[in-house]
Amino acid sequence: MSAIQPDLNIKVMCNFCRNPVPNVIENFRDGDLICGDCGLVLGDRVVDTRSEWRTFSNSDSDGGADPTRVGVEWDGIESKAMDSTQDTLLGDGNTLESTTISRRDGGTGRGKDISRTHSKLSESKNANTLATHARTISSMAERIGLTKQVTDSAIQLFRLLKLNKQLKSKPAEWSMAACIYLACRQNSVQRTFKEVCRLTGVPRTKAGMVYKLLADQFYKYNKQAGNEIQRAQANPESMIGRFAGDLELDIKVRAACMEVGKRVFDNDILAGRSPISLVASVIYFVVCLSETPKSAIEVAKMSECTESTLKTSYKILYQHREMLVEGIKTAKGMEALPVV
Repeated sequence: MSAIQPDLNIKVMCNFCRNPVPNVIENFRDGDLICGDCGLVLGDRVVDTRSEWRTFSNSDSDGGADPTRVGVEWDGIESKAMDSTQDTLLGDGNTLESTTISRRDGGTGRGKDISRTHSKLSESKNANTLATHARTISSMAERIGLTKQVTDSAIQLFRLLKLNKQLKSKPAEWSMAACIYLACRQNSVQRTFKEVCRLTGVPRTKAGMVYKLLADQFYKYNKQAGNEIQRAQANPESMIGRFAGDLELDIKVRAACMEVGKRVFDNDILAGRSPISLVASVIYFVVCLSETPKSAIEVAKMSECTESTLKTSYKILYQHREMLVEGIKTAKGMEALPVV
């Protein structure tokens, strides 16, 4: 069982909307942080840390000065190839696509002509589309607190998806949802399917259809490449810790939830049921024995499952209550557990 650690993540959230998946827009032109839902300005004087080209010279008439990049060089995943056959899809540091032609040529106009010719040779509609989708995936991943590793994995999966004719015809939003969810599973980052679908605005049935096709393609691709990757299994432990933190439960109650969840998972007490059902019922089971109990509606709302689903799973846990709480110190006795 993993150690319990406090949630130190900093979330920028609108005080009025209180959306659990914040839609915060960085307007670098005006230097503002804006809520995309209600338009409230959350912050001002935001410094743009992206790279830009500037010319440092003593005279504005120095038309031959070479521009200099200011800021960190862009190293997005779209510039990295998935395999040798795709090395030129979006370009890398040694290809034509990574070259920038300056138009500061002393007023002769040759730089502009060379830049136009270079653009015709290097720009690809496919590459531009993939780059746009990569930025969209990065923005979505940031909204639910995913790491750069998970984001990069999702973008690589999106590129793999575009190589499959059966998947290529699907809407980009469906594909993005499937890629983000599979990337989370492969990197052991627990995000529910409902969370991802709500983030992308894609119906669960559509995202699920693309996810199944993408997962099969992903494992088939790695098997052909000689990389045997096991299908990731949903681990409810991290989900229990996350939802318990969202409910602001005491650290001891969280530890009890983790232990009870481990026993339920190891003994297949809720085998065949969704991880969300397991997580919600375990948290409800434990908080009923704590000093600060929560209602079934509160737990179900935070876990994004229905109250009836929670109580159905809880009823099974109630039948194994003696084994589940054995050796665990609780504030209340078994009589505090509601009978359903």
